[in-house]
Amino acid sequence: MRVRSISTAMLAGVLAAPFGGCGGEPGLTASFDYEMPARFVVPALRAPEDQSEYEAYVEGRLQPETWRVRLDACRSTGSPVRYTWRIDDEEVAVQTRCDGFEYDFPAEGEYSVSLVVEDRSGERMEQTQVIEVRDLLIFGLGDSYGSGEGSPDVDEREPGGAQWQNRECHRSSRSGQVRAAQMIEEADPHTSVTFVHLACSGGRIYRALLGPYDGIEPDGTPAAPQIDRVAELAGDHEIDALFVSIGGNDINFATVVEACVLGTDCHLGSPAIDSLLESTASLICPWSGSYEEDCKAYLDPDTIDLDLLDARAIFEVGSKDEYVDGVDVRRDGLDDLPSNYDALGAAIVGTLGMDPARVFLTEIPDVTRDEFGELCAWPTELLGYQETLRIAAQQVPGITEPEMEWASTYVLTELRAAMWASANKHGWQFVDSVDTRFAGHGYCSDVAWLIRLQNTFSFQGDANGALHPNPGGYGAYAESIFEAFVAAQ
Repeated sequence: MRVRSISTAMLAGVLAAPFGGCGGEPGLTASFDYEMPARFVVPALRAPEDQSEYEAYVEGRLQPETWRVRLDACRSTGSPVRYTWRIDDEEVAVQTRCDGFEYDFPAEGEYSVSLVVEDRSGERMEQTQVIEVRDLLIFGLGDSYGSGEGSPDVDEREPGGAQWQNRECHRSSRSGQVRAAQMIEEADPHTSVTFVHLACSGGRIYRALLGPYDGIEPDGTPAAPQIDRVAELAGDHEIDALFVSIGGNDINFATVVEACVLGTDCHLGSPAIDSLLESTASLICPWSGSYEEDCKAYLDPDTIDLDLLDARAIFEVGSKDEYVDGVDVRRDGLDDLPSNYDALGAAIVGTLGMDPARVFLTEIPDVTRDEFGELCAWPTELLGYQETLRIAAQQVPGITEPEMEWASTYVLTELRAAMWASANKHGWQFVDSVDTRFAGHGYCSDVAWLIRLQNTFSFQGDANGALHPNPGGYGAYAESIFEAFVAAQ
């Protein structure tokens, strides 16, 4: 599938190729096609101290002075010996072969290109068509589901340990945003893609997109607001798409999950520390390899703050200590999410001046069920040895069936509804096929598309990757974003 129609060029080629030579062989015709050489390239990994605030997935400069186009006349028929090229009625080259001609155009836009072919007898044929020199400028923004959290470029088990394109933000080339941009590049030879990755794990609308943010692994220098950075990097260049993953941290999704892992009845308003937490740690932490002690420390009941176990309050209105004179100063919780999206929508139009229809907001899938549609559930009592091992390998530690059902039917349902409503209100494209693709690949499925708690320690050396897509899951994100982008063209 190609991003844009090339029916005009195809029709021109058909009209320029009549059969009329001797013996039924085709006579002399002129016919050509063109392509923009691919710009997409994965940046080389660099040491954390040498990493940039963003990654440009391009070959060469972010904004080149000229745009190279490769012109190919090999679809011409007969026996041409000379190929003359004109651009906007000016002769620019005479070639003796049909391929290999490249021309540097001064700017993007439409140009009239003519090809004249000539054979040994002096017969000449010409084709003229308008071509569009177009580079698609795409930015990837948002949070951990945009950055590639959970799937570092090199995982902890390899020599040198976990490595990221950007450690402060846990940005990875395995991100669905990155892979979608690459799919767009590969889909249409008539366009190239400039992709800039800015998404940052842990980011929120007011603390990453609209305000500075320290990152998931702070290095002492907060990153500039992502929207401001887009405006700076785009300059006068038209922005063709924003891939945006945001909203999960605004409703404290990671904290909600953590509350249900560490506490019991996290959704009922009066949670307590899970009495099976120590036995849970003894079951799953040995799977964490050299990070077993870090896993046990994460599940240590002696270090848990009871105020952080009320998942319902954290989801609906945020944490108690974030209020000043009755005002939620961090603007988090489901109650603040619609207004947060309103502020983002205003900034996209006001600061970036771009068409909201070019914003692609990706949904968060429901990952609470297995391949049979059954809820994932941690047992409330110890079971037999073999069953215990299976559960330890596949289930979300400490989250019982009632807690998981609440997460599925309330938390994720309300979050997706708020995302859809805001996308509809602001004219964004809502990428809503992610959930469908994830069906059958939830946390406890045999073929899961998420990083499990015990694996995040062995893959990247910390707890941050849990419940984030693995490379298979990010591939599903990429396919959904790609399809939405194509459909919107």
